[in-house]
Amino acid sequence: MVLSFLRRQFIEIIEWVDETRDTIIWKFPDEDREIKMGAQLTVRESQVALLINEGKIADVYGPGRHELTTRNMPILSDLRGWKYGFNSPFKVDVYFVSTREFQNLRWGTQQPIPVQDPELSLVPLRAFGTFAMKVKEAALFFREFAGTDPVVTIEEFLEGGFRSLVVTRFSQALKDSGRSIAEINAQANQLGDVLLPILQPEFERVGITLTRFLVESVTLPEEIQKQLLEQDLELRRLRKKANLSQEVEDMGRFLQFQAGQAMEKGGEGGGAGLARSALEMSLGLQMAREVQQQSSNPSKAPSAEERAQILSTLKELAELKNAGILTEEEFEAKKKELLSRL
Repeated sequence: MVLSFLRRQFIEIIEWVDETRDTIIWKFPDEDREIKMGAQLTVRESQVALLINEGKIADVYGPGRHELTTRNMPILSDLRGWKYGFNSPFKVDVYFVSTREFQNLRWGTQQPIPVQDPELSLVPLRAFGTFAMKVKEAALFFREFAGTDPVVTIEEFLEGGFRSLVVTRFSQALKDSGRSIAEINAQANQLGDVLLPILQPEFERVGITLTRFLVESVTLPEEIQKQLLEQDLELRRLRKKANLSQEVEDMGRFLQFQAGQAMEKGGEGGGAGLARSALEMSLGLQMAREVQQQSSNPSKAPSAEERAQILSTLKELAELKNAGILTEEEFEAKKKELLSRL
């Protein structure tokens, strides 16, 4: 009975099976018992164990099975004066630190961030996203954050100031990036890669590595969203107009070439019909071009280049009439139509 009682006073197996998935620091519950010399310390993958002597970190153990003896506790042995060997039970605090990656940690701006925009001045925006982190230096993290709390969850760590730090550094990084509001809105998915190295030093200061930082959404004020939408629609309209103008010009040059080829053939085979069709399509494109130009500026008179084009077309019509491809009536009708535009 006495031996059984004494055995219960000594800790022989030290380990941590984490079933919570959100604990970052856990203290082994010693209940004022002493650790038996030769006790087995089991450290699993994604864990680090720290022996704490009178509030100071002594020995640090990575994954594996460790027998606690003076031989493999060099720092603690030196602190306790066990240089010449010691076999009696001893008392230390054992803390486990999880080094696994904690994922899908949420962040967001509670208050709008004023961001300077070259065109819109200061614009308040909100942003939301996720990030992932892991403990890189367990001893440094314990010294900087753990204190005397026997259990520290990831949420407690973040609420201790680091979630607000993420938002603060994110806000400053946006301001320093020089990006316009339109660029921020269009490149929200790419901002995380840009901002991660800016945020990283603040986490490394306490032994943490920021492994991922994602910006999932950037919310702009309603009036700014409307303005950006109008700008985008105007840009698309201008691009469409420019593409249409280019297509008209290209088709016009092609049909002029076709008409010229047909005139050289004269009345051979279907040359006259081909010339007539090509000419009519060319005139149609010319009219479309003029309508397009007039719609953009209806009060503007034909330019010198446009007048030259009309006169050149009249000359081509005359040559087609002289070659017998156009009748006198067809020529006069087309001439009247073209002269009305001068």
